[in-house]
Amino acid sequence: MNHRRFVIATRPLVQRTLSRTIHILLLAFAAPAVLAQTSTPPPASSSNMAPASASSSGAPVVTLNEVMVTANRRREPQRDVPMHVDTVQASSLQQLGAKNLNDYVSYQPGVFFASAGGAGEGELVMRGVSTGNQTSPTVSLYIDDVPVGGSTVYAAAATFVFDPALLDLDHIEFLYGPQGTLYGAGSMGGLVKYVTVKPDLSGFSGSVGGDVSNTNRGGTSYSEHASLNIPLLKDKAALRVSAVDQHVTGVYQAVGETPAGGADRTHTKGVRVQLEVDPVEKLSMNVTVMAQKIAADGLSMGDFNLQGQTISGGPYKRALNHREPFTQTLQLYSFHAGYDFDWATLDWISSYQNFVNHSVQDYPDSFLGLLNLIGPLFGVNQPLSSLYVDSQYTVHKSSQEIRLTSRKNETFDWLLGLWLNREDVWEQYALQGDNLPPPGTTGLIGQTVHARFSEYAGYGDLTWHIDPSLDLTVGARASGNSQQLSNFEDGPFAGSPGGFREHANNQDITKMITLTWRPTQKDSLYLRASTGYRPGGLQAPLQSTLLVPNPSATNTFGSDNLESYELGYKSSHLDGHLTTGIDGYDIEWHHMQLYTYTLGNTIIQNAGDARIKGIEMQANYSDGPWQVGVSGAYTDAFTNNGAPQLGIQPNAPLPYSARWTGTLNGKYKFMVAGTGAYVGAAVRASSHRNAGFDGDASDPNFKLPGFMFLDLNLGVNLRGGANIDFYVRNVLNRQVPIGTLNDEAVNFLATVGGPMLVQMSTPRTVGVAFNVPF
Repeated sequence: MNHRRFVIATRPLVQRTLSRTIHILLLAFAAPAVLAQTSTPPPASSSNMAPASASSSGAPVVTLNEVMVTANRRREPQRDVPMHVDTVQASSLQQLGAKNLNDYVSYQPGVFFASAGGAGEGELVMRGVSTGNQTSPTVSLYIDDVPVGGSTVYAAAATFVFDPALLDLDHIEFLYGPQGTLYGAGSMGGLVKYVTVKPDLSGFSGSVGGDVSNTNRGGTSYSEHASLNIPLLKDKAALRVSAVDQHVTGVYQAVGETPAGGADRTHTKGVRVQLEVDPVEKLSMNVTVMAQKIAADGLSMGDFNLQGQTISGGPYKRALNHREPFTQTLQLYSFHAGYDFDWATLDWISSYQNFVNHSVQDYPDSFLGLLNLIGPLFGVNQPLSSLYVDSQYTVHKSSQEIRLTSRKNETFDWLLGLWLNREDVWEQYALQGDNLPPPGTTGLIGQTVHARFSEYAGYGDLTWHIDPSLDLTVGARASGNSQQLSNFEDGPFAGSPGGFREHANNQDITKMITLTWRPTQKDSLYLRASTGYRPGGLQAPLQSTLLVPNPSATNTFGSDNLESYELGYKSSHLDGHLTTGIDGYDIEWHHMQLYTYTLGNTIIQNAGDARIKGIEMQANYSDGPWQVGVSGAYTDAFTNNGAPQLGIQPNAPLPYSARWTGTLNGKYKFMVAGTGAYVGAAVRASSHRNAGFDGDASDPNFKLPGFMFLDLNLGVNLRGGANIDFYVRNVLNRQVPIGTLNDEAVNFLATVGGPMLVQMSTPRTVGVAFNVPF
């Protein structure tokens, strides 16, 4: 890397960082006196640990129960990472009855899962970095060191997200803010990393467990899971096998032409096999094979109008002319080899995945009536009894990463890496309807798309330990990509009949600079500036819609990017019984990628900028049998100049961004007849959200109200490590809209009288979970 060019490239970032220091200081430290009483990680968080202290030389000393994370691509104490990182233990999620991604993130203030219909359908939002209906993700999802799922608009990656069951999971790491230098594109808002249990080379072990629950308005849910660790050669090789089978009851009722109760029942099954071989002391190799399938009978959505009123007989009812099954399958193969050179560690991670999402989307009567009316104008003379989209997105993704990480040194630490990724997507899309007598099916649009996204990148960071209490870290990632898109479309309503083929090349650079100061062994402050981006792409060269010209359509759209400035403070008090953290951030988002839907076609444009400012606070108090905590986030996310051509005004709130979110939890441990037990409670709350932009001409807004949910749980720890946990989720049985369907076509129809599809909170659920190790 040319050092002079890197300095020049990062200088504007440093200057802007310093100019905002006072502003963020006022945000982040406005009320330091209340920290000791106001914040902690969520109830499922593992932050109830004794803090690490610093030695006289400035090197961190890991103490008992310190949480170790891999946020910076090296294993280190969570307290020493100069950014907001939180962890959630899998055992805590099981105690709370959490079953899917929506449950996992519900205890994380500043994180939101915008469901698009149920497990496996939706988008992750962190720090308010969302435009509602998104082109591609702003939050990346990893399993260990492997990115999972599609990453571009061609894969519908902002609609279909991998939703893992708790399959041999150790913990989840939440990395807040852009992670572009170490994790690349698509992590502008943050990153969620699932860290699995590794094979144990030392001995035989395993566990079996299950969960049975009953949900109000639904029925019984149940799951079973098992894991087995088999040493093949003591201290040299081991095999670990785990499996899960999970059935979740449906709570929504289909009415109309296809009535059904529990229309959104979901069945998830998965298996994971890991082989660990350490042939010599410094070499380790791991081969992992994982497969999971989600099968849902329908969407977890009810019919509402834009004023928030139900229109099909109740909040959990949906009028359907055609059933809407959904399946998601993932096959993931990965290989990880690591070699310790003493002065550095070399890692090679290779992976391949096959990710398939197949869905059916019923269109409402308003659209069906319109097409039956205008059909003869397009040569469709057969009246239809239903109209629906049948689509399948198949993603073949392979990646290679080579990383060299130095040991912790007194003066300099460094990391260098290379990244290669190739993603092939095949989309099969059909808009069709069932005929009125005589029976049959009429096709309206048939489309076959193939897209290829090839990415290559070099990245690295360097930390200078200026003195035992002061560190300076700089990092950068230079990446490029090539894209190809081919399409064949036919049918009477095709917007671009025939076929086309396009290609493009793009380059992007992300940067990061962090200053860390440890004035005492118990206090740490950091100032961090970083950037992130999503790649641009190709789209169909549509110049007209079904009804009107579309002169703003082009066959490409550009990347969008953001700059983030964060100031944070972490500390411990009361001999380590109290840990606290607070950070403030300021984000500028440029050239936002936005959908424009006009009847018949969707295009993507770069339109407008946004600004996001916020504060996040965490604290945890643990003393004897008591554990008490609170966490909260304040987010002010809004457009700067808006997008007048889309009807989006300046200073409009960004979708799915709540001004206030928070979690309060407590746990008390005690003994019963010589057996350890606990009782706990958690309250999670949020102010209102918007599901879209006010005035958006193509994607109307739906007001999501604020909410507050109470959860209770208690459990006993039996001899031999077995445990039984009882839980009640949503104790007060609150029925609150929490999300809307991310579908431009369906949402557009809501403006002309069609239903807005809305997800409600899961009603009260009472359950028991158990786990027996051996």
